[in-house]
Amino acid sequence: MEKRPSVGPLALPYPLRTGALGAPRPPARLPARDAFRVSARRDAAECWERRQRVRGVNEGYARLRDHLPRELAGRRLSKVETLRAAIGYIRRLQELLERHARRPDCGSDGESKASSAPSPCSEPEDRG
Repeated sequence: MEKRPSVGPLALPYPLRTGALGAPRPPARLPARDAFRVSARRDAAECWERRQRVRGVNEGYARLRDHLPRELAGRRLSKVETLRAAIGYIRRLQELLERHARRPDCGSDGESKASSAPSPCSEPEDRG
């Protein structure tokens, strides 16, 4: 059996300061993984990620606005107005396709089968 070295009465769990009394202490060094620093970094990263998500959503709305009819381009639409306008536009396009599909005299290319004149299946030009 090994003999353990005896621990003297002055054994301390921390290093003893040997400098002169009243001498300035060196600044305390924080541990590398200080909980406050880690938390602050995590908060900053989450804030950056949130800004990136918001920026991506806003870019998506801007792209959606670019695909809406020109008549809505006069002013900037809110997010709700953009979604409502997009829904209405999609419905109008669906109705146009359904009307086109119901006409028996129209081919798949939108032109009348009977002549080379403009098709009655084609939508009229905007009248302003």
